[in-house]
Amino acid sequence: MSEAVSEPDLAALQGWMLAACTAAGGVSEGLRSGERDALEVSAVVRGSRRLSPEDRLAIYAKGYLARLLGCLRAEFPALRALAGDQVFDLFAQAYIWARPPASYSLFDLGAGFPGFLEETRPRPVESAGSPDAVPAALARLERARLEARHAPGVETDLAHRPIDPVSVMTTPDLAVRAPESLRLLRLDFALVETLAVADRGDRPAVPPPGETYYAVARSRYRVRVHVLAAWEHAFLQACGTGGVSLQTAAGFAAQACELGSDEVWAGLLTWLPLAVDAGMATVRQGH
Repeated sequence: MSEAVSEPDLAALQGWMLAACTAAGGVSEGLRSGERDALEVSAVVRGSRRLSPEDRLAIYAKGYLARLLGCLRAEFPALRALAGDQVFDLFAQAYIWARPPASYSLFDLGAGFPGFLEETRPRPVESAGSPDAVPAALARLERARLEARHAPGVETDLAHRPIDPVSVMTTPDLAVRAPESLRLLRLDFALVETLAVADRGDRPAVPPPGETYYAVARSRYRVRVHVLAAWEHAFLQACGTGGVSLQTAAGFAAQACELGSDEVWAGLLTWLPLAVDAGMATVRQGH
């Protein structure tokens, strides 16, 4: 780095260098399309007898792009297994070019990848459940797994306790909330088997279409993907991280799914204890 460059100017040059390194078409194209001319590379990167500043920047850019691609491969292994390495890398590289990293944390790198895959589907977009929608749906589920792994979960909640069916029925002021690690999704594909096959190291088949409700939850520091009934999904949505009364959440689920309240309460007797054990919810007396 040039010692003559002031801190504000250096920050601007570093941002320009990052933009050049992630430009579509490579560093040469990034330098040509940038606001600064290529001679100013020397203000950020020193040349040598063997390599010009531009050559050294190109080497750095190649390694940086490889690092970003490696992070996306690790974050979306099931999508990579389904699409194959070559197609996945085309998706990932196009994403990096379109949305260069803006955060210091590599955890944030893949946050926009599912949305990018959805936005770049062939036009006109086909109906729900069409094969071209699989990459975005699978990426959303994989991103949810990563977020559930990193968010605060029930393991550190000292008030988190098991619950039994009798308590569900006999505790009138029971309150229920969703932990921060819970992720709820509604997707147009059955993807549990896709994840299982990819996790074994095999290549999965294209998943079948079908509206499916998911809860991605962490319990005992292990993340699992659960398939829910529509009313269970609505119940957890109603809880939120702030918590509501059990009656409020049950009433919301019944109304949202056009079910009788007795039917929902009957389901809660067996499902809620399992949901609490799986880290999908936490219950306590009062709010």
